[in-house]
Amino acid sequence: MRDSEYNYGNRLVYLPVDKILPNPYQTRTNYNKGSIDELVKSIKNYGVLQPIGVRLINKRVYELIFGERRLMACKIAGIDSIPAIITEIGDREAAALTISENIHRKSLHYIEMAEGINILYKGFGYSEGEISQILNIDEAVVNEYILLNEFSRDIKTMLIRSDIPKDHAEILLKTQDNEIHKKIIEKVSEYNLNKEKTEIMVKSAIKEKMIGTAETQHRNIKKKFTDLRLFTNTLKQAINLINESGMTSNYEIEKDEDNYRISININV
Repeated sequence: MRDSEYNYGNRLVYLPVDKILPNPYQTRTNYNKGSIDELVKSIKNYGVLQPIGVRLINKRVYELIFGERRLMACKIAGIDSIPAIITEIGDREAAALTISENIHRKSLHYIEMAEGINILYKGFGYSEGEISQILNIDEAVVNEYILLNEFSRDIKTMLIRSDIPKDHAEILLKTQDNEIHKKIIEKVSEYNLNKEKTEIMVKSAIKEKMIGTAETQHRNIKKKFTDLRLFTNTLKQAINLINESGMTSNYEIEKDEDNYRISININV
């Protein structure tokens, strides 16, 4: 294959699969092995029926925009080249096109969708309204997905692996406590809890956490007062020694909102 056969823009060409870099905006991490195997068989029998989309980024090096499963299947099948449409677009448009192409696939997990939308929202500055138009979904739904990115990476992984429903995950956002998130996810997965029971567990866990925090604060306050009593007892002993030596002395303790003020008077 001559170089000139795969370096033109805006037309259908055949590209070497090893010249195509992965899509940096791809958030999909889960691929159904059975469907990939079926695609590999189909490609071996009939070829690639639908071209992938790429963009030229460095002379003869291309970056995938959409069609990751087809490219993956070609590599597994041992096929050297793949039909592609070269599109001349920038990073911002490439991200939008990638997310849009993936967003309506049923196999895309809601966490993957949330991360894709977050790329557009925080990575490229698209507004919620613009994302709504690009993806053809309601703006309120866009906001729901953006909020899901408040979960930490390990919690997102747990949500995917434990197959926790989206509405259950949204209940977890009532708290930002990772330990509560982990505890509830484990319980929901183990006992297959419905949405109502999940919400009860979340509220209960938050309440327990608040009580535990209050008890800890109370213990700390009591410890501070104990430390203060030890200090004042030591101070009293020192004052008594001074008085026994023939000098007269006394002390006063004044407390304001945040501090204790101790005054010592010694008459020599």
